[in-house]
Amino acid sequence: MNALYPDEPKKLNVITHLEEFRKRVLISLGFVAAASVFTFSNGDRIMALVKRPVAPVIGDLIYISPTEAFVAYLKVSLLSGFIISFPVILYHTWAYVSPAINNTSKTRVLGWFLTAFFLFFAGICFSYFIAIPAALDFLIGFGSSIAVPRITVGKYISFFGALILAGGIIFEIPVIISVMTEAGFINSNILRRKRHIAVLVILIISAIITPTQDIINMLIFSIPMVVLYEAGVLISRYIERGKRRGSEGAEDVA
Repeated sequence: MNALYPDEPKKLNVITHLEEFRKRVLISLGFVAAASVFTFSNGDRIMALVKRPVAPVIGDLIYISPTEAFVAYLKVSLLSGFIISFPVILYHTWAYVSPAINNTSKTRVLGWFLTAFFLFFAGICFSYFIAIPAALDFLIGFGSSIAVPRITVGKYISFFGALILAGGIIFEIPVIISVMTEAGFINSNILRRKRHIAVLVILIISAIITPTQDIINMLIFSIPMVVLYEAGVLISRYIERGKRRGSEGAEDVA
């Protein structure tokens, strides 16, 4: 059978992987949906937390359409549901890729997944306690000399959600660099030589992910991204040293 149809096992293997991928995506989406329903039922408490950064600056939010407050409530519930479900999403990502990783690298890669978990929530805390208050202080303080600040709840939730997700994502930079170094796609020499390009890309990404594209918001995110990039360079060098020691040890045994 295999001799007559050599491509058949490959097709079956691809189908099996796609089915496994589909199953884990559906499970993750199910957790996000369940967590979103839970957060929607506790929306008043979560909304109070969401409004806390803006309360000292502007006081009460307003809404200007009948559906705006309800849609904002849904957005907060979905955002909270995704954040709560992130450990589950990360677990199913690990469960999907781990069979393809050899035993010698599995412990290190698992360590990077655990690091990604902590860095994601560290990025959210950075946005909530530092980036969002700083951005609001500057933007509303600047605009209040021109007009009376009145922010709609829909605009604020979009602003809040974008910065929260941006913080969680950009704090994954060291993990992304580490995994790519482990896979052999990049090395510390390339990262050092292309540092000027990386800084330019960071500035562009900061302009894209920040909802207002002002220079203050760009700096609030670009400075930590540069620091995280440099941390990634150091980690990449450490990984390379570990690989060299491992290869030298294997040669000595041989």
